[in-house]
Amino acid sequence: MTEIRALTTDEWRRLRLARMAAVEAMPYFARALFALSPVAAPGLGTFAVDRHWRLYLDPQMLGTAEGWTIPLAGAVLLHEVGHVLRDHGGRADSVDSPVDRTMWNVAADAEINDDLIAAGLGLPQGVVTPAAIGCEDGHAAEIYYRHLVPRGAPPSDPHGTDPGDGDGGGCGSGAGDAPVPGELPAAADLGSGTGLSTAAADLVKVAVARAVQQELQRGGAGRGTMPAGIARWAARQLAPAVVPWPKVLRAAVRRAVEDQAGQVHHSWRRPNRRAPKGLLLPTLRAPKIAVDLLIDTSASMGDDDLAAALSETRAVLRRTGARVRVLCCDAAATAPRHVRSISDVTLTGGGGTDLRVGIDAALAARPAANVIVAFTDGGTPWPERRLPVPLIVALIGKHATNTAPAWAKTVRVTPAETAAAA
Repeated sequence: MTEIRALTTDEWRRLRLARMAAVEAMPYFARALFALSPVAAPGLGTFAVDRHWRLYLDPQMLGTAEGWTIPLAGAVLLHEVGHVLRDHGGRADSVDSPVDRTMWNVAADAEINDDLIAAGLGLPQGVVTPAAIGCEDGHAAEIYYRHLVPRGAPPSDPHGTDPGDGDGGGCGSGAGDAPVPGELPAAADLGSGTGLSTAAADLVKVAVARAVQQELQRGGAGRGTMPAGIARWAARQLAPAVVPWPKVLRAAVRRAVEDQAGQVHHSWRRPNRRAPKGLLLPTLRAPKIAVDLLIDTSASMGDDDLAAALSETRAVLRRTGARVRVLCCDAAATAPRHVRSISDVTLTGGGGTDLRVGIDAALAARPAANVIVAFTDGGTPWPERRLPVPLIVALIGKHATNTAPAWAKTVRVTPAETAAAA
């Protein structure tokens, strides 16, 4: 293979045509397709990607009589985009130590290609499919890899177990395979831009995932229906991070305390003991932080999960010294009630779900709360505008759906956390 170089004018023209074909087939991948930084890799014999979202193209394969037609080249572009969107390079590092990179690339190809075929795309002859390796469609690359390389089995290619080894004849380091020969560093720029940082790549992934879900809402996309694997990837990409939600609650309350810092009140109920003799001065009282806990008590919520979540919340808020009020809400809301323990709470409801009613009740209560926390399994309407106080949405249950507005802080309460709180 000759040295990697910039694309010529004619190669750019053919790449634009192939990109247009790819966008026509899968318009929701457009952001990712245009985020790749293309370079020419004469003699590579294929297309490949690295971990910095750089695209290596063999010009001989790009829309030529000897290589792939423009539609086929567009399909291969979508294949390479699939590797970086699904983070096959990063996932390869955790599947085995050391990983058989040749077999991992095969497994990653199978994870992508069944979705491309389901979308109605034509692919070059001989591409890897789940059926070709003796598996069913719809599984993750890790499943296919373990089928190809059982635990304890020696690697099929001793040169493919290290990122620096191998001939780089696969899809590149961005797919978890060996790097292409002469792979460029992230900061290199041959005229098409430098590689993407991890943060920039994450933004592209989120944008593509949102485009996928928008296309799903419109009822399909491109030449075929939305492939199930791509829909699942988008849902995972946009799912709230599974984080220790008590930590998030504690941070929100701490911010409320900091916002109130210095906002002290004067009180004459008790004399100031530090006042000079003979003078009567007021004492200074810091405001008490209040947290409203809104519990979704619609028919889809389970009492055990709610009791465990309330117990953990109370444990977190006790450390801050905040006052806790609880409201129950299905399609109607109870009045906010101060609580000291779970035994003070009576769960009422069991009907439909509209947490806007509960949020309005919390906002109307006096004194006003500094933080509102909503425990719900989702599927409820939300206020259209940002609230005057922070809103934390704690999603409960394995099948909870995230419909919370972007301005709210959303966390997922995992079964392990609720069990520990009970």
